[in-house]
Amino acid sequence: MSRSLFHRTPRARAVHIAAVVAALLTVRLVAGDLGALQRGARRYGSTRRVVIARADLALGTRVRADAVHVVELPGASAPPGAFARASDVVGRIVSVPVLAGTAVVSRALAPNRRDGASGIVGPGRRAVRIVGTDGLRPDPGSVVDVLATLDSRAVGGAVEPTVVVAHAARVVSVDAAPSGSERASDGGGANQRVGVVVLVTVAEASRIADATARGALMLALDPPEAACREATPISCRP
Repeated sequence: MSRSLFHRTPRARAVHIAAVVAALLTVRLVAGDLGALQRGARRYGSTRRVVIARADLALGTRVRADAVHVVELPGASAPPGAFARASDVVGRIVSVPVLAGTAVVSRALAPNRRDGASGIVGPGRRAVRIVGTDGLRPDPGSVVDVLATLDSRAVGGAVEPTVVVAHAARVVSVDAAPSGSERASDGGGANQRVGVVVLVTVAEASRIADATARGALMLALDPPEAACREATPISCRP
């Protein structure tokens, strides 16, 4: 028959007491962790599946299966309109650029029924082709201002002849660079005229048409943040 705690040696009693204290501390820590998890669950809600971009999704491109994956996020941290299934986004046209590592939301994709160039022209927007005379060749997805320089005799001496007719326009596509023979036949001038398709508002499209008829257009490259007023917040993260 084993001896009671009081009949054990002092060393045995010390070891037994230390084991009991360690067990009590472990129970307290576990209870504290469980309490923290419960408080976190009450604060953030249950988790939900969210589609995340593996790579940057460029404007006008079609979402590939290998460009997205699904993760579990706390419900409170999932952005509005986030997709839960990769099958809901694969094959869709990107209407607002999405950065790698961010959620793919409904506002960033064109409706299922739209395809090709029309897929990126949202409500209240127009795709307009302009020919800049400054030779700037921005990449698709870039953000630009469209400037028009009008004849000073037509606008009057009190009016600034160069004005911004479209601000923070997203570049959809750019004409291919001219070949060597084309540059030679144009006397080198082909390098200075670049056709660019940009997304603008209806009012800006009207101003661009008027400026094209009365003057010359040029492009000014903007920082990407300038387009955040028209994009989803998630796509504007630095």
